[in-house]
Amino acid sequence: MKKSKLLVAGALGVVGRSVLEHFERLDNWDVVGLSRREYNGETKADWRSVDLRDAEACDAGLGDLSDITHIAYCAVYEKADVTKGWSERDHVEINLSMLQNLVRTVQKHSPVLKQISVLQGTKAYGGHLGPFKMPARETDARSMGPNFYYDQMDWLAEEQHGKDWTWTIFRPQIVCGAALGSPLNIVSAIGAYAAISKEQGLPLRFPGGPERVGEATDARLIAKGIEWACDASAAANQIYNITNGDVFIWHNLWPRLADFFGMDFAPPQPMSLARIMPENTECWDRIVARHGLVQTTLRDMVPDWRFADFLFGYGQRPNPHHMSTIKIRQHGFGDCIDSEDMFIELLGNLQNRNIIPRS
Repeated sequence: MKKSKLLVAGALGVVGRSVLEHFERLDNWDVVGLSRREYNGETKADWRSVDLRDAEACDAGLGDLSDITHIAYCAVYEKADVTKGWSERDHVEINLSMLQNLVRTVQKHSPVLKQISVLQGTKAYGGHLGPFKMPARETDARSMGPNFYYDQMDWLAEEQHGKDWTWTIFRPQIVCGAALGSPLNIVSAIGAYAAISKEQGLPLRFPGGPERVGEATDARLIAKGIEWACDASAAANQIYNITNGDVFIWHNLWPRLADFFGMDFAPPQPMSLARIMPENTECWDRIVARHGLVQTTLRDMVPDWRFADFLFGYGQRPNPHHMSTIKIRQHGFGDCIDSEDMFIELLGNLQNRNIIPRS
């Protein structure tokens, strides 16, 4: 049986890394990993370091690939001020051109292309602007732009006309994985914050705002969803919300995290991690040296703490974001995972990789 070949764009990100690792384990798939950075571990994938913002670099770096059957587009460009950049026009233009450059290159050289999966999120419902109608459904009206999701969707739908390939869009909620170097990875932020608190002899305190019910999505679950969509006829040219299938409250998770790290727990103390954590870089360096951890800087762990402030609700009123996942379940994908268990498992993964200290 001839193998399918998946190109994973953004393969060092939170989702991309999980997709890469998931498909590497499947016997009937070959995998091409794509990122601007070199891969920092062992992989069976054909690795390509290409900047998707450069159309000529895409053609030069990917032009020899004539047998790509599927694309998992997990790449994203983020500005230095991550949350502010979400509503800026140049953020849209760059992210649109990246998708265009990749798809045009693959179409040009791989006539066997069958399907493209693209990652979005709750910004599609205006979650970065404030509360939205709940539960959000895939048919809901758009919010005010700029918003690169909309531009990518419109271009993809137009480009697909008359072609043999189809597209599927996934909209997860608070994506969690074990990748480093991403400004959107809350798991590494929790690990670094807890380690620094423990190093200073402090109890673990939740640093965010008032209680609110939230949802999350394990990046490994998204990888399974992408595998399903690759060959599911029901997923052709469809948009799907995808979450773990349950809800959680940060305040209720924090005592369990304290127990996991072997720390005392104390009541919440709202504070801006974006303000205080960069001042603890030397503390992180001491932790790395004392525990013999993989050499990382605090910035390697968390490039931008403003995303953590945003997710934890610091300085914000409670702003729950709930999405309906009935559509993807009715279409045939029903996998789920307990969100609290997920956080513990992913933090354990960072410990096993010697990135954060054990309790």
